[in-house]
Amino acid sequence: MAKTNDSRLRVWDVPVRLFHWTLVILMAASYFSGRAGGDWMKLHFWSGYAILTLLLFRIAWGFVGSTTARFSDFIKGPSAALRHVAELVGPDRPREAGHNPLGGAMVLVLIFAVLAQVVAGLFSADTDTGMVNGPLTRLVADAWIDKATAFHKTWINVLLVLAALHVLAVFVYLAWKRQNLVGAMITGSKPIDDVVAPGRPAPRLRFASGRLALSLLIACAAIVYFIVR
Repeated sequence: MAKTNDSRLRVWDVPVRLFHWTLVILMAASYFSGRAGGDWMKLHFWSGYAILTLLLFRIAWGFVGSTTARFSDFIKGPSAALRHVAELVGPDRPREAGHNPLGGAMVLVLIFAVLAQVVAGLFSADTDTGMVNGPLTRLVADAWIDKATAFHKTWINVLLVLAALHVLAVFVYLAWKRQNLVGAMITGSKPIDDVVAPGRPAPRLRFASGRLALSLLIACAAIVYFIVR
């Protein structure tokens, strides 16, 4: 159950918060190590494997995790997105326990955009020196390796744009509606007024066990290990 006091409500579980901030760190490590090349490519590969592990975990957690972590909680139709936009531009504030409809759509896009980048990396090769190859290049023809490599090099620009939009949205909510989304993802709780209208009861949120999260993470790491081996 969600813990609450007079002013705040727990909405995010520890696995979701750790996933979010660890992914941020790993994405930065992958980007800068890839740009540096040379010996830094070892870090690039290992951070890529860790990102793939996290993505598989987050997809699984989206089905069996806590209420606000589940895809069924935040993936909503166009009508919900339009209502949210109306709330965003109106005098009142949007109220959601977890991701709002626009944020939920962005989460889904980011997960699969990063997943596409990582999978392409598994089949990519260093076309200049031939010294650095993805672990799965031996499984496909050279033409497919070239396509995967070109995709891996150009798709990063799409990820940078998506990341910039994500950060911009955070600042818009903070400046326009005084909703601190970053703070909530750090502490795991939101002001109750960001969740429900005054006088309304707080939602009943279910939080999955940490043991389940750890078991899923280990299983996902094992899957990635066998893929890259």
